[in-house]
Amino acid sequence: MIKGFRGTSLVDFPEKVSAVIYTYGCNYRCPFCYNIELVLTENYKDLPDIPDEEILTNLSQRKGFIQGVVITGGEPTLWGKRLHYLIERIKYEIGLAIKVDTNGSNPELLERFLQENLLDYVALDFKTSPSRYPELGGDFSRVSETLRVLKNHPEKVEIRITLYPPLFNGRDLEEMLPFLEGFQIIALQKYLPEKNLSGRGVSPYSEEEYLNFFTVLQNHLPTARILKRF
Repeated sequence: MIKGFRGTSLVDFPEKVSAVIYTYGCNYRCPFCYNIELVLTENYKDLPDIPDEEILTNLSQRKGFIQGVVITGGEPTLWGKRLHYLIERIKYEIGLAIKVDTNGSNPELLERFLQENLLDYVALDFKTSPSRYPELGGDFSRVSETLRVLKNHPEKVEIRITLYPPLFNGRDLEEMLPFLEGFQIIALQKYLPEKNLSGRGVSPYSEEEYLNFFTVLQNHLPTARILKRF
């Protein structure tokens, strides 16, 4: 399940020093993905598996310095019961806060985690307009259900949007806006052309274009906190 571990991060968990766990495998194929070594089988098959117990020991040793753990991927929720067991142990045996990064394709698992109070923060990547999810191999009905679940816990949720020009423009944003209503934190992220799955050669938006999208969100979602990550 685990192919990577970073002992200290100051940027991945808001207001917390955290460790980061990287799971492998993903059910989407997003051109702008920058964790390509965790998505494609030919990339992760030769990476060594890190035993859960090794991770738990490391986290126990770091408690007091770190306050939380970020579980990212790939898509962590593909690991179902095994992920659930790991989170339970981190939460209750070690006592660290948990953040999960997800594409939103497993609403049932996320709802269970939230009902059991296992998650302190969820970052959902809203990839593109609902009608274009098939281009990524995704089913937006699953993501829509996840968004419905997460709206019951707005204080724990951040919606992230990567501004990748071929999959995000003004029309896409217009289609996404109704699903963003009710969320408190929305982060606009810059597309990084240097390292990604298949988006090489695509130029990112200009600073002016980023600011235009930022303004649209501010105007349509005046109660939300819109974060600039560009």
